[in-house]
Amino acid sequence: MKFKTIAWTVGAVALMTVTACCTAPKACCCLKDLPANADPALISKRVTDQFLRTRPESYCPPGYKGNGYCDKGYGGGRHVQYSVVSIWVNALETARQRGDKKTEDALIRLYDDFLPGGSKNSCCSRPYHVDDTIFGSIPYQIFLYTADPKYLAEGARYADTQWTPPCEGTVKERHAAPFDVQNAFWQKGYTPQTRLWIDDMYMIIAIQSQAYRATGDRKYIDRTAKEMCLYLDELQLKEGKAKGLFYHAPDVHYVWGRGDGWMAGGMTMVLKYLPEDSEYRPRIMQGYKLMMEALLKYQRPDGMWSQLVDMPDEPRNWAESSCTAMFAYAFITGVKKGWLCPKKYGPAARKAWIALCDQLDENANVPTVCCGTGKKDDLQYYFDRIRVHGDPHGQAPMLWCANALLEK
Repeated sequence: MKFKTIAWTVGAVALMTVTACCTAPKACCCLKDLPANADPALISKRVTDQFLRTRPESYCPPGYKGNGYCDKGYGGGRHVQYSVVSIWVNALETARQRGDKKTEDALIRLYDDFLPGGSKNSCCSRPYHVDDTIFGSIPYQIFLYTADPKYLAEGARYADTQWTPPCEGTVKERHAAPFDVQNAFWQKGYTPQTRLWIDDMYMIIAIQSQAYRATGDRKYIDRTAKEMCLYLDELQLKEGKAKGLFYHAPDVHYVWGRGDGWMAGGMTMVLKYLPEDSEYRPRIMQGYKLMMEALLKYQRPDGMWSQLVDMPDEPRNWAESSCTAMFAYAFITGVKKGWLCPKKYGPAARKAWIALCDQLDENANVPTVCCGTGKKDDLQYYFDRIRVHGDPHGQAPMLWCANALLEK
């Protein structure tokens, strides 16, 4: 696919003036005193227990239904899918936040099977595809808690390979761009895994920010921030009613919820770790605030967001859980970090989180999650997507939100 480059000058767009209203304390009052069933410690434990009732390479917990993967599980016993990786990493984070050493240890021991010589080592993802490289986030998270160098080496294999020249491995991967396209990105300082797909900017940032956290080496966070600026310049809508959001693809002009959720989560994550003096921070913050402003006007009365975000009043549309959790995470973090006005965004974040918690079943499965979705220039296609119960795409961002609420 070819993308038209859109020049952007940050100085031409004034950033929001920080006023007294928009200086958020560490904990916005709107995010305190939550109902008992929306306590983030309780929710994170329930969602983590759901994850531990299955296997990461063949995810199929009790009550999981709707996606056709129940015979062999999500991953088919062959690999750990990227959203399952996100569950695992965030389960570790929330266990640490809760002081739940027993659960933390169980999650760490689970990775022993994937170490060299382990029974599931063949299920470790290859480091040549953007959706697979995120696997390295798990050993990095474990290293942050154990300081064991074997986990650091495991993570580095993924983070460092992502920023090496294109090779036979990258060219042969699924949906791979030709060698000359990959090399052109590489020559400009971007990863050869660049595809300009909106979900990339969660996958890339997840592994590279972990590398920065584990090593303190700024090259990791700087290069992923530069990558984010590329995606914002190329893909974020600069005009129209959905200004600030993202089409599913340049040739498919629909604002698909989860696709936009990956961008919201990615921007939030990179801003969380990016040093204040980074040259890329103003551009990313501008893109983040533009997106948050757009999302605020499309939130449904029930607190959710829609499968197609900018059509909440369309009768065929429906409240979709994974994007709601992703957007709620971006709001919660923005309020707590002082990037967003708490009076404006705090109530919306609270409403979304409570709506999500209210619909969990007895096994902590999130319902009404859109199944994996390729692009298609057909409106009805998005309305007809299968709605999955307990899909990891919905379970993971529930833990993002819980982690953001628990974080001191």
